Amino acid sequence: MATLEKIRSKSVLLLIIVGAALLAFVIGDFFTSGRTLFGTGTTIAKVGDQKVDVQEFQRRVQQAQQQVQQSGQKVDNAMLQQQVLDAMIAEKLFDREVEQLGLTVTDAELSEVMVGKNSGMVDRMVQQQLQLPDAVTAHDMAFNPTKYGIPQDQAVQLQQYWLELEGNVEKMLLQQKFNNLFSGVIAANDLDAKAIYDDNAATSRVVYTKKDLSSLQDADFPVEKADIERLYNSEKERYVLDEPQRLANYIAVNILPSSADILNGQKKVEEAILALNNQPETQGVADMTEFVVDRQKLSQTSVDKQSRLKAALDSLPVGRAALVSKIGNDYTIAKLLGKTTESENVKLDFLAVQGTRAQVDSLVALLNGGAAFDSIASSPLVAGSQKETEVSLLDPNSQMVKDLIADRATGVYFAPDTTDQGGRIIRVAERPAPVTVYEIANVTFTTEPSNATVNELESRLHNYVASHKTAKEFADSAQGAGFTTFPAYVTPSSPMLGNLNDSHNAVAWVMEADKGDVSPVFGDIQTGRFLAVALEDVYDDYTPARDPQLATMLTNRARNQKKADKLIADYQGKAKDVAGYAALMSASVDTTTVNFGQYLIPGIGANESALQGKVAAAKPGTLVGPVKANNAVVVFTVAEVDSEGRPYNYDDSAVRYNQQRGAARLGNSLDRILLGNKKVKNNMNKFYK
Repeated sequence: MATLEKIRSKSVLLLIIVGAALLAFVIGDFFTSGRTLFGTGTTIAKVGDQKVDVQEFQRRVQQAQQQVQQSGQKVDNAMLQQQVLDAMIAEKLFDREVEQLGLTVTDAELSEVMVGKNSGMVDRMVQQQLQLPDAVTAHDMAFNPTKYGIPQDQAVQLQQYWLELEGNVEKMLLQQKFNNLFSGVIAANDLDAKAIYDDNAATSRVVYTKKDLSSLQDADFPVEKADIERLYNSEKERYVLDEPQRLANYIAVNILPSSADILNGQKKVEEAILALNNQPETQGVADMTEFVVDRQKLSQTSVDKQSRLKAALDSLPVGRAALVSKIGNDYTIAKLLGKTTESENVKLDFLAVQGTRAQVDSLVALLNGGAAFDSIASSPLVAGSQKETEVSLLDPNSQMVKDLIADRATGVYFAPDTTDQGGRIIRVAERPAPVTVYEIANVTFTTEPSNATVNELESRLHNYVASHKTAKEFADSAQGAGFTTFPAYVTPSSPMLGNLNDSHNAVAWVMEADKGDVSPVFGDIQTGRFLAVALEDVYDDYTPARDPQLATMLTNRARNQKKADKLIADYQGKAKDVAGYAALMSASVDTTTVNFGQYLIPGIGANESALQGKVAAAKPGTLVGPVKANNAVVVFTVAEVDSEGRPYNYDDSAVRYNQQRGAARLGNSLDRILLGNKKVKNNMNKFYK
């Protein structure tokens, strides 16, 4: 009881202590991570109520990076991250749609494709990736490892492979079911098929004349702000934004060698050639770390394909070096180290055999006795085989093969390294005649910008940024200071600024800056440039009419409308036929063909849907116009209508509908369709800067 009384008496104090601790935790978390409590937590992106967790995202990015590295490609890391995130968002949308549709893959369906009668695709994957005969064997080895003497750690890896493969196949089957449902729902009915047939069935031959809007001076048709606003408001929904957008201007200064650097580089190359000619082998550039040496053996055939190298080698004695090429700041020097006559390549038959020495010798005897290679290759003792495999003897990695077959007769099988556990059986199937072989040192050098050049470029941009504190000053003064600004539209999903690799730090700055701010200088010698950015404007739900690109487009359209109105008023009713209007317009009479389904009207232009509609509605022989086209006013007469094309066939028209307006066409926009009106909240910049 005494203890309870003590606790009660201290309850207020305990509440104060606990409250203070909680407050300290909250404040500490707020100032350290900034992503918890009311922030983004571990959610790197959200679409509707679907979340993408940052840990799963990081795992997927690591997988993608490994694949890129294996392919030898170079991909901007921020671009790769955004591609992975886009894929994960698409998966979330697809999974939700599949769940709502009630689509599932049963165990029986999955088993049939994995190890059943329809396992052909999985069998081929297992054969390519694991070199096993089929999926059944792979499954048995994964889950019955003792049967095959497989160590536990390898069995775990094999099980993980199988489960991942199973998951991918299940996703593929779900995708197939969804595609079948999607294709079935968005299919042509009788009205659809007939409509697309009618759009393309009748082709009108049109006699026309036109007066180009560009024939009138822009200055005579001023466009007011009200004109732009009126046009903008009439079609505002065309400019809705999927996510917030910001307009920035940037200056990019590429880090390139100066004139002094180029002259210095040329001098270094001349010194390197002199040193190579005065010293044996490649010792002349041994201490010149900027020069990269690659010793090569090239056949006469290979040399003949490289015109510059051939020209150099034809005039070089052994032991001499010469400049082969200079492309930009890249130099290539060749030194002829030797010239011999030898075999360029060889074709080998190869079998890997498991068994005793006697069994291997027995197979060698059978092969040399006339037994068919394919017959012996199918023996249970043979683990693998290759026939007439071409091996380059000039490749440094082939030295072991070269030594192995040096004194071997063509057409005779032999076992060079037979043991009690097996060995290899080899035959020289074909040894081409010797050719001239050049041994050269290929020496390359690239002129790089000096430290002085790098520092001067960085300092110059730093000084400009420091003296131009606002976005307006930044853009207006750039040309006078010898810089060029470029516009860039940036969103939370932008992996880079414009098309500049390694510029995501600038993107992150733009998304957090205030309108009018100017950034510090980004970049270094590794990125290959210095970069400065100014935030020009911030757009939320719509691209506003004040946007420079949109304003220019709206201004041109509003001006063209005024020009068209003027021309129509000038010519309306002034002539009775196309020729008469052509005389008034000082234009020619031309003919063209029009149908309602075409994209381009020859002689007039593209995207002329209003004009196409007027042609379709016009009666043959009736004068129509002047009417406004995109870039001209047009007067025309439909001379004749050709409806004698292919007769209507539902099946043919249904196929065309599917290609142009149905599932085949819409399938390319499936991600957008599944997204619908849901907004994507991209928190990438909060995690990666």
